[in-house]
Amino acid sequence: MEKKEWRFVVNLQPVPTPRPQFKYNANNKSVITYYHENYTEYLKAIESLLIEADAYNDDFYEVMSSKLGVRAEVYFYLQVPKSQKKINNIMRTTAPDIDNLLKAILDGIFNRNLKITDSRIVMVQMAKFQTMDNPRTEIILRGVE
Repeated sequence: MEKKEWRFVVNLQPVPTPRPQFKYNANNKSVITYYHENYTEYLKAIESLLIEADAYNDDFYEVMSSKLGVRAEVYFYLQVPKSQKKINNIMRTTAPDIDNLLKAILDGIFNRNLKITDSRIVMVQMAKFQTMDNPRTEIILRGVE
């Protein structure tokens, strides 16, 4: 039996999930939690790319419905600063933290409009690299058998 997989490349500079911001509303004595606009715009851009490419397709739902869960492979390619003329180490060993990058891409893919959540992901393999151009995130989802 052939293993199903779903692949997608998000051709945007990866953005990490920031710490949430808090605002106290004195009128009803509540706290409002929110993220900065650049992060929410990144999430919307991911969703738009997926919809435009018709990536929420049968393969996506079939993989996400795998009985034992889903394995994710995620590769982040972060653009080096413009001032940097060459790459000395292909692996990115500085900020942003890889766990925050993962949370952001999963939040972008598994948005509020989907009935399936990222809780179906039971295994993750990920890496972050530096690139002079073409920043992106490559994601592969495979059903666990």
